[in-house]
Formats: sequence, C-alpha cells, structure tokens
Amino acid sequence: MSDILQALAISGGILLSIVVFTIFISFITVNRGAAAMGLVTEPHHPLAQTPQHEAAAAAPAKAAKAPAADEINVLQILGFGTALFVLAVLGLFALSLIEHM
Repeated sequence: MSDILQALAISGGILLSIVVFTIFISFITVNRGAAAMGLVTEPHHPLAQTPQHEAAAAAPAKAAKAPAADEINVLQILGFGTALFVLAVLGLFALSLIEHM
C-alpha cells in the first residue's frame, strides 16, 4: 500500500507543479495582452480610455459583415480534434489486434 501512496504522491507533485506553471504563464500572457491593447493592468485603476479606444468610439459604426466561408469556428475545431482522436485510438487498437494475432 505504501508503494501506491508513494506513486500517487510523486504523480500529484508533478501534476501540481504543471498546474501552477500553467496558471503562472496564463497570468503573464493575459497581462501582456491587456498591456498591448492599452488597458491599465493595475488593480486599483479602472480601465482607462486610450487614444485607440477614443478613435474607435468616434468612428462611425460599420455594418456587421457575415462571417466568411473560410473561417473556422470552435465546433469545427472540436469536431476535427475528436475525429483525429478517434482515428488514433482505432489505429492503435488495430495495431494491437494485429500484433496479438
């Protein structure tokens, strides 16, 4: 039983470090994106209007365009990913069957 607990502790430590690293990188990326858009990132300041925002507000509203036929939406990406995953699993299953015959 102690071997199982030791393995779980090691895998939990690795997973925890990966999660903390991912959160840290996401925090940095979001702050860089906000800074690139000209938004104030300090917690006590409201989002200040920058010259880019004022120019965009002064510009006349453009008519909304229909999405182009070449655009890929989220459902298509999820569908492609699911299809590739299913094909990979079926390929590995077929390889396993072939090797065991």
